[in-house]
Amino acid sequence: MIRYTTFNLITSGVFALTIWVIVWRFVAKVESNWPLVYYLLLVVYLKVFEGSIDPYIVYVAVVSALFLRFEFMGGWFLKFVQVVELGSLLYIGFRCVKLILDR
Repeated sequence: MIRYTTFNLITSGVFALTIWVIVWRFVAKVESNWPLVYYLLLVVYLKVFEGSIDPYIVYVAVVSALFLRFEFMGGWFLKFVQVVELGSLLYIGFRCVKLILDR
């Protein structure tokens, strides 16, 4: 049973934004600033609820998003960075679902 606590509601919001960023990366331009706003909120969430999500994966996702935003690369390296970011976002999404269902 899901409890409607502040933590669960905020984590649900983070999960919804994570899904939105995943979809946004497939339909919008790579140079968009909106995913960076999401990552700012995610880092704030990480600092408020320490231990909920692995900080190293979040920071890898932030660096990947910055590489994608300031696109100075192409070819295989661009695809590699996109795959790394997608993997990080999938981890964040799965972790949010696990946190919501465990509490």
